[in-house]
Amino acid sequence: MAEGSRHVISELAAGYDPLGVHAEDPYPFYAEARRREPVFWSPRADAWVVTRSGDVETVLKDPAGFSSVNSLRPIRPLFPATVAVLAEGGPPAPDHVTSDGAVHRRLRQPYARHLTAPGRIKAMEPEIRRRADALVAAFAAGGSADLVARFAKPLPLQTAVALFGFDPADTATVREGSEAAFRLGSVDLGEAEEVAAARSLLAFKRLVLGYVRQRRATPTGDLISDVVAALADGDGPLTGDREAALVTTLTSTFGAGHITTADLIGTALKLLAGHPEQWELLVRHPGLIPAAVEEVLRFEAPIPTMFRRTTRAVVLSGVEIPAGADVLVVFASANRDEERAADADRFDITRRPGRHFAFGAGVHTCVGAAPARAQARIALQVLAERLPGLRPVPGREVPVRRSITIRGPLALELAW
Repeated sequence: MAEGSRHVISELAAGYDPLGVHAEDPYPFYAEARRREPVFWSPRADAWVVTRSGDVETVLKDPAGFSSVNSLRPIRPLFPATVAVLAEGGPPAPDHVTSDGAVHRRLRQPYARHLTAPGRIKAMEPEIRRRADALVAAFAAGGSADLVARFAKPLPLQTAVALFGFDPADTATVREGSEAAFRLGSVDLGEAEEVAAARSLLAFKRLVLGYVRQRRATPTGDLISDVVAALADGDGPLTGDREAALVTTLTSTFGAGHITTADLIGTALKLLAGHPEQWELLVRHPGLIPAAVEEVLRFEAPIPTMFRRTTRAVVLSGVEIPAGADVLVVFASANRDEERAADADRFDITRRPGRHFAFGAGVHTCVGAAPARAQARIALQVLAERLPGLRPVPGREVPVRRSITIRGPLALELAW
């Protein structure tokens, strides 16, 4: 054991590096942690790491004891130059992911209403199918393609652009800005890269501010209009603080809506192509597609971890965590816990779907779960029908995003 500045740090804990040695395949480490040290202090994450299913559920279902105000905090402090650029976008403001109690309920409500209203997702499905068909038609004759770049990323992006009500001409700005937001703090960037990401996010925020003002004056029935109407009621001019709050919630939710869904689709294709017997089974029995989506979410969740902060002293797996401490909740480990799923390290689309933490749990369960599932299901349906011979291109590596917050393949060369 080595003595840290504030905590006793075990050998296992000292070696934990979710952006380094454990980025490609963290699951053996998490299995060892669940056995030997299910709750440990990590100097790399500057947080207590929670790996067992039961403890993760305890954290997620106790929002009074585990605040969400730091849910998306950087794994390390941002460079001062980055902070200066971000300050140009207005004062910091919470969104429904990084808030608690009444504030969380108010910020979440318009998204929940828009995305979970009866028939809302069903009504979107024909257009999602049309987009998926068009994307496949553009590359099918080539015999091979990078399906992350050509399919998994553009399908959710196009869907989110239409759902929010952005002009398709603004797609490049919203894509670059939202991807930059997720890189800031969750990926080890050099100063120049980090500042560039901040500038992309700033451009996105300024674009969204224009939409907020337009929809305030003339609602058009899209998600931006709904959010503005719900969170800025009344007819008076918006204050700078209120505009900043609207911009923050819209930019963060847009990014979450398309980036994690792209990672879900890309991961599904990686796993199915890497398990050809499973892909062949799915092609023969498309009724397995919903279960396959759930198995992908369980086996390799697109959001592997998220932070919480204790509001009081707590005990998890016999470890006392003080009040005011940061906790890294590891969904990726909890989903592979043998206490939750038998033979948990086996990918099996015939597995009876059970509860998993890919969309969180409790009051902060992901508000975009329904559209994410629908897009993944339609994506697999289209590819199973049109490219049933899908298989990996020999010798091509599958690079994985090195981020503490999101996980998915950066490229995926497949042939048919």
